[in-house]
Amino acid sequence: MKEKFQKIFITVGTTRFDRLIESLLLPNVISALHEIGCKQLTIQYGRYHDLDQLNLFQMLPGIKVNLFDYSKSFSNHIHDADLVIGHAGAGTVLEVLRMNKPLLIVINDDLMDNHQQELADELVENNYVKCTDIENFVQTLRKFETKNLQQFPQHDPLLFRNFIQNLSTMEIKS
Repeated sequence: MKEKFQKIFITVGTTRFDRLIESLLLPNVISALHEIGCKQLTIQYGRYHDLDQLNLFQMLPGIKVNLFDYSKSFSNHIHDADLVIGHAGAGTVLEVLRMNKPLLIVINDDLMDNHQQELADELVENNYVKCTDIENFVQTLRKFETKNLQQFPQHDPLLFRNFIQNLSTMEIKS
C-alpha cells in the first residue's frame, strides 16, 4: 500500500524560491498532493511577495493550508510534518534529518553557484533524502517513498570537544 503523508511542510528558507511556491498551485501538483494523502499543507514562503497568489492557497479543495513568511517555531512545523519538502539549505536539511523526518529536496536552480546541489547530491548518495528539480517535482512527489531512506546519524555534541582534547594531548606528548 502506498504511503500517505497527511501533513506536509514546505519550506524555502531565507532565499527566494518563487518557482517552488508557484508550482504548488498547478493542477497536477494539487492532484499529486491529494494522491499522497495530503490533508494539511504548511508553507513557509520566505520572501515571496505575490499576495494574490498566496491567497489562492486558501481555495485548495480538501487541503487545509497554513502560510507564513518566517517563524520562531520552525522546528515545531518540522516536528508536526509527515513529509518535509524544501530547498537544500544546510540548516534546514540538518534540522529535518536530525528529527528523522522524510525530506524531499527541490533544487533551487535560480541560485547563482547552486551550492545546494552539492549538498543534495551527497545526501542522496547516502540515501538520507530524495531530490528533484522543479521540472520533475510532480513525478518525484507522486513516487515518493521512505522505505529506502537511511536514518541520519544522530548529532554527537561531544565529538568536536573530544577531537580538540585529543589534539591538545597529542601536541603535549610530541
